[in-house]
Amino acid sequence: MNKTININLAGLFFHIDEDAYNRLQRYLAAVRNSFSETTGADEIMSDIESRIAELFLEKRANEQQVISIVHVESVIDIMGQPEDYEVDEDIFTEAGPRTRRTNFAAKGKQLFRDTQNGYVGGVSAGLSYYLGMDTIWIRVLWIVATFFSAGWLIPIYILLWIFVPDAVTTNQRLTMMGKEVNITNIEDNFKAGFEPVADGQTDAGHRIVGQKGKRGTVRFFGFLGRFMAGIFKAIVKIFGLILFLATTIAIVALIVSTITASAVDIDGYSLWTLFDWVVPAEYASFWLVLAIILAAGIPLFLLAVLGLKLLVSNLRTLGSKVYLALAAIWIVAIIALSIMIGKIAASQAVDASVQKTEKFAINSSQPFSLNLDRAERARTFNRNGNNFEFAEMDGQEIVKYYDVKVATGSTTDSVARVELFFKSKGASFEEAKERAKLIQFDYKLTDSSFVAADYFYMPKNGGFGDHDVEIMIYLPEGTTAKFNERFGERYRSYINRDAFSLGNNIEYTYQIKDGKAVCLDCPIIEEKMEALDNSTETDSISNDSIVIPENDGNWQYDGNDGVEQNNLP
Repeated sequence: MNKTININLAGLFFHIDEDAYNRLQRYLAAVRNSFSETTGADEIMSDIESRIAELFLEKRANEQQVISIVHVESVIDIMGQPEDYEVDEDIFTEAGPRTRRTNFAAKGKQLFRDTQNGYVGGVSAGLSYYLGMDTIWIRVLWIVATFFSAGWLIPIYILLWIFVPDAVTTNQRLTMMGKEVNITNIEDNFKAGFEPVADGQTDAGHRIVGQKGKRGTVRFFGFLGRFMAGIFKAIVKIFGLILFLATTIAIVALIVSTITASAVDIDGYSLWTLFDWVVPAEYASFWLVLAIILAAGIPLFLLAVLGLKLLVSNLRTLGSKVYLALAAIWIVAIIALSIMIGKIAASQAVDASVQKTEKFAINSSQPFSLNLDRAERARTFNRNGNNFEFAEMDGQEIVKYYDVKVATGSTTDSVARVELFFKSKGASFEEAKERAKLIQFDYKLTDSSFVAADYFYMPKNGGFGDHDVEIMIYLPEGTTAKFNERFGERYRSYINRDAFSLGNNIEYTYQIKDGKAVCLDCPIIEEKMEALDNSTETDSISNDSIVIPENDGNWQYDGNDGVEQNNLP
């Protein structure tokens, strides 16, 4: 257990433990030795001791509290190290000025808060040094600007209060004032720290007590500022934790998904197989994947480091060389990725189609049947709204596309015809046309029916992109036709300007008459009859203005019933 020693410092008594006393003695001896032969050394030491006594008064809660080693170290941090007071041993005449040497070069003026001369957070006092204006005018400007901005400057003041450091140490105060850190300025700073008492006395005890009233508000608002800064730091650390965890999980997911891509199979097809289908081999799939990983992974890694720095304050930095290397790799990855994406986009820039036409006779004694056979699907994927699946046919790997579009129209010829359009995309018209020629579509024609699969297919190496098959069936005048359900689901009148717009009425029988599709068994919507039944003698509807059409079995449906096109897959 340490002994407690009573000391007299600048006319004030303190209780101090033995370790703290020894540390204080060594510090004062080192400071005194720094300018032992300097003229006015005793006066300077008196000012230093007075400042130390003032700081002890601020730190102890009451007169009985013992000054500990922690208090002494804190005061030394504020006062500065002994080497801050080094001077030359050359002294000129007493009348001449003293020549002093400092190890510190003149620094540029920096912004600090001056709580010694402040009343709230010392922001205005600090700005007065930085801007070279009187503190009173800075405070007046704050008040006026806050009034005219309807209080919007208050958050700015709070941010300055939180983020701008307080000029605590001697070095910081001199830097705030834009002065060199030398003995003359240090001495002047100590003297300026005390307000003279009314009778002009220089007793340290009077000067210290004179400061306590002014510093009361500074202590309160200083505590409030530290409390707000603590809340802000807690929020920053929570944000850093969330950022670190999120980016770390993303990096792990990116690495794991890349490593397991070749090991995960979907019905015998790996994820790399799917990727190779989406991006053909000629566009260097491996390098594209590597560029994607680097382009996404490096920013995620840097964000993870940032989150860890926000979480751990004393974390070592990676170094400028590491950051420059990562930046260079990322830029190369972005350039490579941009080039490859540009090539992929260019490979789908041109459309081309191959047309196939076949004429056939119609048996007019019975309705012509239009059927699409619904194929059983194992596992389908979706790309740009189109369903597809991998399959095998006659020992060859193929891709089935469930994107067949059908429509019907009229023809003035005595025979019917079916037109098939196989569409594809490529980097050039020739390439797109060659891809379209690879499309296979199975159908069967008779004089009474058109039967086809609801899918088309092409070899797996036939190229990626959007492929389409559009089927237009032209029927002669007087032909009656009926659709099955799947044909109606895939009916798309927009594929040809000559196609009939049938809306959702696909389960009925139609007849080609005067170039239009006439529904033979569609129900009559008797809206006007309902309006007549619901009207009264006081209604403004006149019976003469309502015409009820007769159903002669030849009611013509023109598709303008407000029903939208059928968009079922």
